[in-house]
Amino acid sequence: MRITIPGIIRLALLTDPDEVIAANDSGVVQRSLSGLGGLVHRSIAAKLAVFRTPDGDIWPAFRDREDPLREQHQNALEAKLAHTRSLLKRVAPEISALATYVRSGGSNRSPGIIIQQMAGRLFFADYAASEESYDAARTLQTWVSGGPIKSFLLKFSGDLERALDLINTLSRGDMSCAHATAIAMHNIVDTIERMRRLARTGDNLEKLSPQEAIASTLRAPKQVVRETRDGGRVCSMHLGARTLIILRLECARRQNPEAGLEFFAKGWNQCPAHAIVPALLAEVWKKARPAKHKTRVREPFH
Repeated sequence: MRITIPGIIRLALLTDPDEVIAANDSGVVQRSLSGLGGLVHRSIAAKLAVFRTPDGDIWPAFRDREDPLREQHQNALEAKLAHTRSLLKRVAPEISALATYVRSGGSNRSPGIIIQQMAGRLFFADYAASEESYDAARTLQTWVSGGPIKSFLLKFSGDLERALDLINTLSRGDMSCAHATAIAMHNIVDTIERMRRLARTGDNLEKLSPQEAIASTLRAPKQVVRETRDGGRVCSMHLGARTLIILRLECARRQNPEAGLEFFAKGWNQCPAHAIVPALLAEVWKKARPAKHKTRVREPFH
């Protein structure tokens, strides 16, 4: 679907999985937004600009394919997160806490805080999340997905700047950690909530394997935004310069669950956490199984 309102928006909305994959792979399509299109285009570009540092660096999810540092950073992070066994051991307390929540629906800490701490500890073993840091992550998520009124209030109140400062401080300048603990973690939060509902329905917790549970609960991000910097053909369409492209990832994933769209599997921008996230979720489901099969582990409080 395409929408064009001169001076306001030039938009292409893609929901077909083949088209989403083709657009993601197209050399015409860029991750970063120039902000040189219509009013809506400029507004979205201004939102994403807050994830650029004063020295011009930017959070990894917004780096273009041809960015000379993109591939280097992406490969380094994937190699770091490939040490699955040692990372699972590092975050064992958080996994056990989430397993208790999935099994019983109860937790001494907010699941969101536990998940943020788990994500942070994939980078720094002593990362400590709190109500304040989780509120900061939710503020940034609202900034990205909220409408103009919410965005104005976040910026006017200073909440946006405070959230960015706290997330960046806790991430010690590691922008991949910042992205994981402020943006990417929300998909895991939603997945754990679905796992909890799944586990408390019938005998699913005993009957379903971890892989079946993950297949039933893990989703792709709702959508991502791209831009055609110059005019060109994308899939079967010819799109003019400065066209916004919305890739409706979850809609496309539901049509073809095997396409790997939740992590852009095998794409140039494959998520470096494509292996560790399913491993974490599988461990949560395993440990959530009836207590008679395992020793209980205390939840993390630090």
